[in-house]
Amino acid sequence: MFGTRWRIFILIALLLPYGLAASAWKRIDLKEAKARYDAYSALFIDARSFPRYREGTIMRAVNVPIRRFKRMLKWLPADKAAPMVLFCDGPQCGLAPKLADRLVKAGYHEVKVYAGGYPEWKRHNLPVMGAPKPCDCGDNYRPKADPVAVEGTALYLDPEDESRIDARWIAPLLLKGTFPNGLHLIDVRKASQFAKGHLPRAENLPFDEEAMTLDLSKLPPKGPILFTCKHGSISSDAWFSLPESIQKRAFILDADVVCTENNCTITPH
Repeated sequence: MFGTRWRIFILIALLLPYGLAASAWKRIDLKEAKARYDAYSALFIDARSFPRYREGTIMRAVNVPIRRFKRMLKWLPADKAAPMVLFCDGPQCGLAPKLADRLVKAGYHEVKVYAGGYPEWKRHNLPVMGAPKPCDCGDNYRPKADPVAVEGTALYLDPEDESRIDARWIAPLLLKGTFPNGLHLIDVRKASQFAKGHLPRAENLPFDEEAMTLDLSKLPPKGPILFTCKHGSISSDAWFSLPESIQKRAFILDADVVCTENNCTITPH
């Protein structure tokens, strides 16, 4: 009855009311991004990974990495009309647009993507922030807090976050494979990544980043557990996925761990 061209026109007409014919978010340039920043009229969101965010980002920006979106959605504004400016590493970076799509799907309708991102912002000497921390690890480092007994094993925890081991204390022990007896070191990266290099005495139990789950049946039934990965972010997700009963004896290594075969370095955050 209708030719191919008419069928296409009809299909477009049917899709238009649902907003599928055009992007539901808008790209903005440096001028508009700065105007919104100066007026405090939008929430700035860095869509990059946490290690990149920590190295340097736009002042006052919060971090919402793509793979943590589901878990962090509850922390975003309850008002779906809240203005947001998303950014990442410039025009070629696809993280901010992908995050914008997810936010629109979640119901937010004042979403903007600042295309120039952090590199352009920094290049124009606009306000930035970062958290570089020199490491005073080694034999001379002494934890400030007292050790805590976790199922019979004495551990030094991070005074600011007791879900984390004091990374500066345990880093040299992990590199030597001489960490406390009773502590289970679990590398939650993919098996292929683990095979390329890992810390001494580490066991591999990959965390499913899509399903946000860990095979609890393969966790040690007793004793404290320390999760490790490359930057600490997957370890954090693994810890958050645990039931509270296991979280009490599980901890995160908040550090950058780089291994080539069995030659490793640890840089605490």
